[in-house]
Amino acid sequence: MVMNPVNPINKIIRFLALREPDLSVRDLSQLSLYIYTVFLTAPLMWGHLVISYFFCDNPLLYQIGIGTCLIHFFSPVFYYFFGSLSLALNITILAGFIHEFSWSILTGGFFSVSPIWFAVLPMIAGLIGTRRDLLLWFILSILAATYLFILHLNGVVLHSYLNETGEVLGQVLIMIGFILLNSLFMFVYMIDRDRFYQAIVEKKEQIDTLLTLVGHDISNPLTVVNLSAKRLSKLLATNDDADIQKCLTRINSCTSGISNILTQIRDLQSIKQGKVELKFEKVYLNHIIEYLYRVFESKLHDKNITLKYDYNANQNVYFMGNSTALKYQIFGNLLSNAIKFSETGQEIEISVTERSDGVQVNLIDKGVGIEEELLEVLFENNAIPSKIGTSGEKGTGFGMSIVKTFVELSHGSISVHSKTKAVSPDNHGTQFSLLFKKTLFS
Repeated sequence: MVMNPVNPINKIIRFLALREPDLSVRDLSQLSLYIYTVFLTAPLMWGHLVISYFFCDNPLLYQIGIGTCLIHFFSPVFYYFFGSLSLALNITILAGFIHEFSWSILTGGFFSVSPIWFAVLPMIAGLIGTRRDLLLWFILSILAATYLFILHLNGVVLHSYLNETGEVLGQVLIMIGFILLNSLFMFVYMIDRDRFYQAIVEKKEQIDTLLTLVGHDISNPLTVVNLSAKRLSKLLATNDDADIQKCLTRINSCTSGISNILTQIRDLQSIKQGKVELKFEKVYLNHIIEYLYRVFESKLHDKNITLKYDYNANQNVYFMGNSTALKYQIFGNLLSNAIKFSETGQEIEISVTERSDGVQVNLIDKGVGIEEELLEVLFENNAIPSKIGTSGEKGTGFGMSIVKTFVELSHGSISVHSKTKAVSPDNHGTQFSLLFKKTLFS
């Protein structure tokens, strides 16, 4: 809550806050809400006290009211001395509970105007305190209301010592109290909602700035590496060492790939901001697989994994998409994961099915599989942590959400089926099925 220092209640809040100088914004907000609740409900309790003095025939109600009103009003002192908001809050609510329970017993029991206040106590505890506070006052309020109801069912008639004027005034206090409390809590909710929304906007701006900085800072040394690799290629042009030439080709390919990824990051930012759209073209699947094989050749070789794909049968297979997104964000991530979670000596298969509504590409591995409970949240951001591969490979945990984002931006769809090794020892693995359109008008 935003505090005006001129407000005397805010002066009290600032004084109490000195007890804990390192209060977080949330804790200070809860303390403020607590103090405002105390000062808002105090007139209601003192109003009941005045009614019990002038319009009640039983002095016990007035006597109990004096004690509960004083405890309620000075309950913030417990926070100052003990530094526990939960303790102070529970003492405040306890005073109100005793106050309203005595009113219920002495003003007609189940048919009194007071039991409705039991519904407010858990709400106050939940908004200001902890889950434990909420549960405590939920149980006590239910027990109190149930006790009055059981008395009524058993024919116990509790006499009301209030006269007619007192009952009318009590009803007025209930209406005013509910209006004031609900208005206060809604006001606080609106302030918190706006603050959290602003925090989300600021966090998004920080992330966008970070991506921009990362893209800028990586692109500079990457340019140096790329130029150095090209110069090295020229210097070794007369060298027939095939291994050197192969390494240089791989360096050039990877640096070019990183440059494309950086471009894609910038484009993704622009796409999410609605500035540009992905540029689509006719992409042949063979070109994608050929490139990925060169990139992942060493990883496939290290784990002795065979990549099964029929180039001849699929030489004319194409669909509409963005070449960079298909290579890196979509198929690159999927193939990387397939290698990561496959055992040494296994096979990864890429199959194609041409359909009337487009081209379906299946990437099938015989790896460890994905647990059923994780399949439901596999494509959600931050839904699952990064898992270690079969050879200790590490990851970021963002791969699948990136895949889904770019598949949807490509007007495609993706689904997954998997069986874990524990569930199906002889037939385990994962299949990703991607569907792309041959024309954006299909």
